[in-house]
Amino acid sequence: MFVANNLIVIYADCRCLECAKQVFDEMPDKNAASWTSLISCYTRLGMPEKALEVFEKMQLEREEPNCFALASAAKACAVQKNMDMGRVIHDLVCRYGLLYDVVLINSILHMYVKCGSLVDARQVFDEMPIRNRASWNIMIAGYTSEGWMDEAARLFDLMPKPDVVSWNTMIAGYASRNECQLVQECVFLMHKHGVDLDQFTFPCVLEVCGSFGVVEFGKQIHAYVIRSGYESNFFVATALIDLYSQCNCVNEAHKLFISYSTHDYPPLWNCMLACYANSGQSHDLLNLVSQMHNHGLIMDSFTYISILKACIYELNFGLGQQVHGLIVSSGFQFDIALGSLLVYFYAGCGKIRDAWKFFFCLPDPDVVAWTGLISGCVQQGSNAVAISLFRDMVRLDVEMDHFVVSSILKACSALATLEVGKQIHAFAIKVGFDLEAVTQTALVDMYCKSGEVEDGEVLFENLAQRDTVCWTGMITGCARHGRAKEAIHYFQRMVDSGVEPNDVTFASVLSACRHAGLTDEAWVYFRSMREKHGLTPRREHYCCMVDLLSQAGSFEKAERLILQMPFEPDETIWKSLLGACRIHGNLEHGNCVANHLLAITPRDTSVYIMLSNIYASLGMWAESTRCREMVKSIGKNVAGSSWIEVRGGPLVMPCLKE
Repeated sequence: MFVANNLIVIYADCRCLECAKQVFDEMPDKNAASWTSLISCYTRLGMPEKALEVFEKMQLEREEPNCFALASAAKACAVQKNMDMGRVIHDLVCRYGLLYDVVLINSILHMYVKCGSLVDARQVFDEMPIRNRASWNIMIAGYTSEGWMDEAARLFDLMPKPDVVSWNTMIAGYASRNECQLVQECVFLMHKHGVDLDQFTFPCVLEVCGSFGVVEFGKQIHAYVIRSGYESNFFVATALIDLYSQCNCVNEAHKLFISYSTHDYPPLWNCMLACYANSGQSHDLLNLVSQMHNHGLIMDSFTYISILKACIYELNFGLGQQVHGLIVSSGFQFDIALGSLLVYFYAGCGKIRDAWKFFFCLPDPDVVAWTGLISGCVQQGSNAVAISLFRDMVRLDVEMDHFVVSSILKACSALATLEVGKQIHAFAIKVGFDLEAVTQTALVDMYCKSGEVEDGEVLFENLAQRDTVCWTGMITGCARHGRAKEAIHYFQRMVDSGVEPNDVTFASVLSACRHAGLTDEAWVYFRSMREKHGLTPRREHYCCMVDLLSQAGSFEKAERLILQMPFEPDETIWKSLLGACRIHGNLEHGNCVANHLLAITPRDTSVYIMLSNIYASLGMWAESTRCREMVKSIGKNVAGSSWIEVRGGPLVMPCLKE
């Protein structure tokens, strides 16, 4: 019997459970140790249901279980979360008078904790005649796992002498609740009480520091790591690189990685790749991927996620397709995270059809896939489709974030669908996204572009912080709706507050000056782009200035500015000038501009129509008629259309024939 019992254990250690079961079944006589050996084997190898079947059979055979059998069965109940069977085992422990076996009672305590019954667990804990550190730690861990940090703290304070496990449990509990300050306090007290931080403490604390950008405290922990001799631990090293990555300290992360780069530990390399991906350093990322290949490291899904992020950042469609091929050849094509990123990638590159195809291939698209598809539709101008997708997300109760809300608000801004925008605003308040900076900026932009500038102003003035995008949205809204003075006022406030304007900001300010005819002010802003803010004027800035000057009748200045442009004037600039010639009846410049336009677009009927109007305004009817005949000979343009919002959707209204 002794030999057979040991054979069961040996076979179990070799994971030959069939052989162990065969030896057990063929034993002519069995004792409690025989049953315990098999129960323990099933429990250790992750087969709790088999362990409990054997335990129940042991009861039927009227074999009295010993403390080891009861402890193993209790562990099986904990894994399976079978509290009913756990209560039966607890009753047996009490019946056999085993309450002084602290290891066995700890198993019962652990069973209740894992089954989520903290009330029963605390009752067992309070009634324990003897407790060791494991008893305290199990109970504290139970409270922290359920988020009952106040109870955990009270029990921790009562513990005679907390060990490193106790401190780590409290730190992990506070970390899971994003209590950065309390995590730091625990670390200080832990050190003060002479308990050394270990390889489990460091990663948890460093993760919190990275999440909250507490880089100085993270550097102190880094120094502690070196002093404690844990710098060679790869888990700790990975956490350190992740800390510097999240705090945008890429150089520090790189220096740290270099000291470990000779080691073939893929998570360390993936962490550095993620650092480059999150900081937008795509070139460095691809170089590191090349080094991984040279080292013979196998790329996993985390590697491909970082590479795809670089492709999305660079909008490098060719490289993204190659990465997609590698993902398929490596067998990761069914990975949910990668599938979602592929949707985001193709949508971001304007390949909406491919994005749709991969989206429908996903068994359960996550928020990344939905966000990618929605933002791609907005980017391509399919704003109504984007709004429809958002409604599907709400209907299907898909978990979403503030980036989805900000994207759909951009669609509302483009369509000027105020009612839908207000519904999204209400939704954002309901789910708590209205406090996110990106959502607030999108809301200001939506209200301003939809004509509700006053509502946009109220939101804008209540913002605690305003970035360039937020200021620009306010300026653009005022400029679009004829509030030139307000637009200039906001621009001046923006500059005075120390926020740097970008090229979009200047385009909006110049547009406001154009609508108000503020030529002198426009020149000041135009020149300040390069002189004060280091921005190179783009085509749209020149177009605003040319339009403003020509509308004011300064055709010579407008033409000089066109000649000074670093690029060839396009039809938009020439048409702007031709339109001003019509207003001022300037035939000489009108003919010259028309020749430039016809050289670019010889079959553009609008050129002949504007030229005809110039002739008509000067009473040159023969020439006007000739231009109209040219329009007829070229052919008809597609009729324009306008639309209004009706019941939350756009109603297209085609223009009627004259």
